[in-house]
Amino acid sequence: MTVPALVSAASVDVAAWKDQPFCRKVAALFGERLMPDSGVFKTVEWKPVELKGQGPKTRHCSSLDQALLDLDNDGTKDLVIKTTFCMKGAPSDSLYVFPADSHVVEQLSWQDMAPLLATHDKFERTGGRYPLNALPMSSESSKGNPALSTVFTVQPFIVDNHQYVAMRDARGEWMVIANYLRAERFEDLCYLRMKPL
Repeated sequence: MTVPALVSAASVDVAAWKDQPFCRKVAALFGERLMPDSGVFKTVEWKPVELKGQGPKTRHCSSLDQALLDLDNDGTKDLVIKTTFCMKGAPSDSLYVFPADSHVVEQLSWQDMAPLLATHDKFERTGGRYPLNALPMSSESSKGNPALSTVFTVQPFIVDNHQYVAMRDARGEWMVIANYLRAERFEDLCYLRMKPL
């Protein structure tokens, strides 16, 4: 097994990969920064979820959005609900996946999110960690056992008709590009890292 050296794309290093040309392509799509407002994320059309009941006054720390996309690339569209809630003032995302014809949205209210939380097909890590250990990295990149932690930005996106998930934390140093496999499982494809200045 080959341990990758850093491969540069603008201000972003491809620190580890399963498919180096793909990871270089994705890094180039992000350009200079690993930012959640990158144009690549506009490939998924999100619509706000309107919930019953009295909700928070600000959307920054309390939002639910939905999209229909084949998140696990099995040929069938899924209803994907993305939530953003704040932890100690910082927004953190979670994803919940349902069959496309699910009525879960109609069952939700600001006072009762139980139908959303009941699914096994989700990514909920707020307050936790996502270790970057599924791909081999150089000893320089793997110093300190890198991981995403505490608050997460989770963004599905589409490249060449294939759906991927990008994940980063509030520090913004690392981004994981992965395939979603269902039931809180991912196949990590790329670890992208901001170059130290």
